[in-house]
Amino acid sequence: MNTILQEFLEKAARGENVYISDVRRAFSEAECSILCDLTLPVGGQKRWEIRIPSATEQAEREFVSEYFYATLYNILSTFGGSRMTLCLQPGDNFSKQLCETLDDVFQVDIPKNKRRGYGKCLNVTDRINASMGMNPFSFEITEEPLPELSAETEQHSNAVLACRSAVEKANAACVCGIDIGGTDIKVVGILGGKIVAVKEYDWFPAEMTRMEHLIEPILLMAEVVRAAISLPDTPEAADLREQMLAKGVSDEAMQSAVKTCRSLYGEAPLLDGIGVCFPDVVIDDQIVGGETYKTRGIRNASADYDAEFGKLAQLKTLLLKQCNPHGKVHLSNDGSLAAYTAAVEMAHSAEADSVQYGVFAHTLGTELGTGWIDETGEIPQIPLEVYNCIIDLGNHPAQRYHELDARSVNNFNTGLSGTLQKYCSQSGAYRLALRIFEEKSPARYAELFEKGFLEHKDGSVLVRQTPSDMRKPLLEHLMRLASEGDTTAEEIFREIGEFLAVTFEETEWMLAPRSRARILFGRFVKHKRCFELMQQGANTRNDVHFVAGDGTLAFTPVMLELKSDPVHTVAQFGQAVGAAYFAASQL
Repeated sequence: MNTILQEFLEKAARGENVYISDVRRAFSEAECSILCDLTLPVGGQKRWEIRIPSATEQAEREFVSEYFYATLYNILSTFGGSRMTLCLQPGDNFSKQLCETLDDVFQVDIPKNKRRGYGKCLNVTDRINASMGMNPFSFEITEEPLPELSAETEQHSNAVLACRSAVEKANAACVCGIDIGGTDIKVVGILGGKIVAVKEYDWFPAEMTRMEHLIEPILLMAEVVRAAISLPDTPEAADLREQMLAKGVSDEAMQSAVKTCRSLYGEAPLLDGIGVCFPDVVIDDQIVGGETYKTRGIRNASADYDAEFGKLAQLKTLLLKQCNPHGKVHLSNDGSLAAYTAAVEMAHSAEADSVQYGVFAHTLGTELGTGWIDETGEIPQIPLEVYNCIIDLGNHPAQRYHELDARSVNNFNTGLSGTLQKYCSQSGAYRLALRIFEEKSPARYAELFEKGFLEHKDGSVLVRQTPSDMRKPLLEHLMRLASEGDTTAEEIFREIGEFLAVTFEETEWMLAPRSRARILFGRFVKHKRCFELMQQGANTRNDVHFVAGDGTLAFTPVMLELKSDPVHTVAQFGQAVGAAYFAASQL
């Protein structure tokens, strides 16, 4: 076993990847066995066996410890939990000493705003627990045998039927779908199975300093679309509709138009449902995460961030004021809504059978988003913050760079190395381009600086953000090179595909979803060649099958209507349509 540990350490020192799933396989026959029993706040338990070798040398002990911490961190980032019980074999002093460090390593007793590294995942976990009236998360260590887990209840519902039912309900209702992003809010109003209002609203929530600044525009969008849906088909009403729905119209102008609608046509009919896609952890229709970039400004400006963030829990109640007494407001996070939207569309296609075991999806962009619809057609009520998961325990040279350095593998939010944020994302593409171009195409490497995409500053390599933000242009440049057949650029997307294959292995170990395919959304997918390269790279490692979540995933009447719209696209507003279906599913 020490030989294996030395091989991993040597690879890491050379700057090579040491994938956590490879380490797990190598440790599968190790002498120390730890049963990890996780109690979920929504009820039920999950259990995994973690095997680790007993190590004596300092470097080996540190590597084994990091593997163990990373494994628990991935589980907590994915599931949350109210308590984790670690069952040790009697007399296993190495495992006992390791487990006794967990309270300190995960900063269990430290305030949320002081936590760093592994402790950051407990901020989300503790907010989920608090929202359910439970105590903060805790670790427990025992050498007593654990009781057998209760058999999981057999599921009798069907994802295909559930998805089709949501569309049928939407066809007979008045529903609104709101897709909330980091740079804009997209809204769709549907009446009787037809799109009757579409709205795009630009904003920058990361710069806001109070939660009211974030909540009020969302409420305004619901009110505006509700009013627009109710307007009659007359020239005068058309002018009002234009005032409300045009992009770039001020809040004051929209509010004025809504008041005019009310004075001319009376109170607008209340909605049957509102679906909301929000970029954070959502459990039981409550936004409970609070650690994303979107609330960064509020987090930094608040003397009591938990109290300020708690105001967001009222969003559902506030939106219900736009609904009739039997109306529903249904919230989920962006990754899950991407999976749900895909599931609904596929359930209406010739490939509907592929949805019977659910849908597992990723969005590749600034971060790696993840969504999962299980075989019942439901969104499991877990954090599923897979973008935080650690997949690489190697690449030690890249760990030495500051997280803002384009060469770094360190997470922007936690400082931890090897997380998916720096692998299956635009940051991952930048990092790979620098390494591959410098090694294999010095001219391409120099071009990144000559074209103004990157700059050297204070010993770091940074993506330029002034006078223009070059993040999207740099990614477009790399995708264009790969699409045109540049062999070094092609290698970037093959490696990202390999990282996705490792992500598949890690999520299979933790979650065991019945769906084997992975639907990919986001900027990386819009270039067909880049998608093909990612599939090639993944299949050098395992047989995961990717499905491109592009404009071709349009099969329901409303989505087909959107696809034929000369102005609004499926890529832009498809998630808002999915959110409307999500609300209708509760009617």
